[in-house]
Amino acid sequence: MSSTNTRLKPAPPSDGAPDSAAPPAERTGTHEVTATGTGTREATATRLTGPVGHVEATSTLIAPLEAGELPNVAAIKGLRLDQVLLLTTGVLVVLIVGLLAALSVASTQSQFEETALRSKERIQDQARELGQTVGQTIALTSTTNLRDNNYAFLEEVAGSITKTNPNILRVQIFDPDGVRMADSEKGTEREEAAGNSNSGRTAERRLVSAFYRGQPISEIQEPIDYGSSSGKGLVVISYSLGGLQKQLETLEHDKRATVRANTVRMLGLGLGFVVLAGVLVAFQSRRITRPLGMLTGKVMQLAAGDLGARAGTARGAGREVVALGVVFNHMAERIKILLDDVRAKAQLERDVSLARTVQETLLPGRDAVQVGPVRIAGLVVTADACGGDWWFRAGLDERRVVIGVGDVTGHGLSTSLVATSATSGFASAMTLREPSQINAQMLITALNVTLANVGRGEHQMSSALCVIDVSNGAIDYAAGAHPSPLVFNRNSGQVASLPARGPLLGASVTSQFTSRQAQLRPGDIVVWYTDGLTEARDAMGKLYGNQRLAAAVQANAHLSAEQLRDALLADARAYSAGQPQRDDITVVVAEYSPVA
Repeated sequence: MSSTNTRLKPAPPSDGAPDSAAPPAERTGTHEVTATGTGTREATATRLTGPVGHVEATSTLIAPLEAGELPNVAAIKGLRLDQVLLLTTGVLVVLIVGLLAALSVASTQSQFEETALRSKERIQDQARELGQTVGQTIALTSTTNLRDNNYAFLEEVAGSITKTNPNILRVQIFDPDGVRMADSEKGTEREEAAGNSNSGRTAERRLVSAFYRGQPISEIQEPIDYGSSSGKGLVVISYSLGGLQKQLETLEHDKRATVRANTVRMLGLGLGFVVLAGVLVAFQSRRITRPLGMLTGKVMQLAAGDLGARAGTARGAGREVVALGVVFNHMAERIKILLDDVRAKAQLERDVSLARTVQETLLPGRDAVQVGPVRIAGLVVTADACGGDWWFRAGLDERRVVIGVGDVTGHGLSTSLVATSATSGFASAMTLREPSQINAQMLITALNVTLANVGRGEHQMSSALCVIDVSNGAIDYAAGAHPSPLVFNRNSGQVASLPARGPLLGASVTSQFTSRQAQLRPGDIVVWYTDGLTEARDAMGKLYGNQRLAAAVQANAHLSAEQLRDALLADARAYSAGQPQRDDITVVVAEYSPVA
């Protein structure tokens, strides 16, 4: 700050001020200053995002991203992809082979059972046909002998039948009364008693399953009609099923052997399929997982901070893996670009923070200063990290004080630098001449030349300057495209302004400015402001406006300069509650209260 500013000392608390000063407004920069006494320097560039009087550091500086501790992928449990593929394929092949073997066994058993059933039915049909043929033959040949009771002949016939056909184990002939007339079994005595009668049989053709000497047989019964008045006789042929049983046993043995052979064959084929599938799966899984493993390694390199890690072309691994590699390379490139942008942004944030610190250092403190009967208090509330608004106060000599307010068009770092240059130029202009030669016209002309040279026509600024003679209240003021300061008299309640015309500063070094003079009256309050205050909008988009500003000044005119300043900022903030701040806001209040 220029040495001329050190002539102004913080003013003591006004009579109407509370015992403790209001806390500073909310801050958004990274430069933190606390007020612990009247000698403490305090920056005043703020953002109107909270209640006026609340201080909170909200730095948005972004540091470059650094690779943290990498995850321990080796500790991840589970099978590898190639092992999963091999195991899955092996289980699938085993299931398929097992199902095929089960189907083969079931099919073989079904075929053998069907063959056995057909053989049994065929042998039974043969036995039935043979028994019927033999029975009919015996019935025809035995009719006369039965009628003549020639039992010896019948015995010979029955015996010859069993001898010529080994499957016929026994032939019996019964008369109508059930008495056995002949039996192929040698030594069997003919019993004619009722106890040995054929009481359980009827003279009709039929086939009965039975057992003879511990082996299964089929009894074929054929009636004999030999003209007996008692009825028909009966031939019973016991046909052996031993051959059928042996055939069935042979079929069962063959079935088991075939099933065993098929099972062994299927197991061999299944084992061969498993081995073949394992080899193919191992080869293919290796072909697929190797590029994935390489890609995983590249991902770990990228996670470790190697932004140059790129995946090669994965040949034969499938379109998805190839696409994954292409996407990874694209992602890595984008991450590199984004990190470069982040680093650039972090550097810009640091530059902005530094610019804000410089700007805050050049701006006057928040505390009010008292110069004779004039009490001055001002504040800048920025919309961004760095603002384009500025204000200035400095004492020229023991009886004159300079107040300046400016608003550089635009926002951001460039406007902040221009505003800082304007503030510095303003202070420098005051040191180039004797205090007696300084007036409002000279100051605004010098400020215009400084801004035109610094901004090179790309930045313009509105400004309002004045020189106040505190001994008599005379004020010399000039402006360039800036809102006229509001003047309110506490005693009369009248509202006026200090209008002055002039072009925007910085457009040309040859721009002309004029100054005007006025007289402050006891009880006058002069409020300088930038258009960010009157152009604040509510939720409906309606402007805060000059009328509301005048009403707010009138309603709070009983307050001290610093309290009135804070009340005006709080009223604007309440008016635009919930709406983003669109522009920087500056309010400077000077109260003229000479001792009567």
